[in-house]
Amino acid sequence: MYSEWLKGTWMLDSFTATDEEGNTIEYMGAGATGFICYSGDGWMSVQVIKPDRMRYDVPDVEGGTDGQTLSAARGMFTYAGKYTVDEENAVVYHHLEFSLIPNWIGSTQKRYITKESDTILVLSADPVRMGPGGKKRKACLRWTKANHV
Repeated sequence: MYSEWLKGTWMLDSFTATDEEGNTIEYMGAGATGFICYSGDGWMSVQVIKPDRMRYDVPDVEGGTDGQTLSAARGMFTYAGKYTVDEENAVVYHHLEFSLIPNWIGSTQKRYITKESDTILVLSADPVRMGPGGKKRKACLRWTKANHV
């Protein structure tokens, strides 16, 4: 059921994080963009970018100052690897082989699937420390199927 439905590319609508008191923030800022892809051969990839990332002084791979490079890294969330789906519990597991966060390489990230409609996917996670104040927050990413954007 979910395995076939997930396949394809999904465009980011929103990336929110809600703390234990119910306060919600837009984790990557208003207007964040990105996509998540689930391939037919069992691979997935996700990229999310803040809308206001600082440009490098020189438009080159090594053209940024240390501050610009740090800002660029903090303004992007990305990882990739194999995925598996637990149909019964509506969960997708991302088995990471690549990640901007080095500690996540080799980890498995659990995401709860909510099918809002045939073209709207919501992925949420268990609470982790993220955002201002280092509070535990539950991430929730809402996606629209790319061929319906």
